Amino acid sequence: MSIFYNNVPTELPNDYMSLADLAKWKNLPDQGVAIALNDKLIRREQWPVTQIQDMDRISVITAAFGG
Repeated sequence: MSIFYNNVPTELPNDYMSLADLAKWKNLPDQGVAIALNDKLIRREQWPVTQIQDMDRISVITAAFGG
C-alpha cells in the first residue's frame, strides 16, 4: 500500500495498518507527537482504530524543545 508520509511517497510494509501500527513502525515517541490523516488531526486514543487507506496523506508533527 502506498501513502504520502510527510509529503513523501512511502510504501507500507503491510496492507492493513492502523495509525498506531504506523507509529510503532516509524518508532515515533510515546509523547509529543501528533498525526494528521488527510489534513484532519486524529486523537491518540483513535490511532488503534483508524485504518490507513491506499494513497492517504499522513503528516506527523513532533514537538521541539529548546531555545
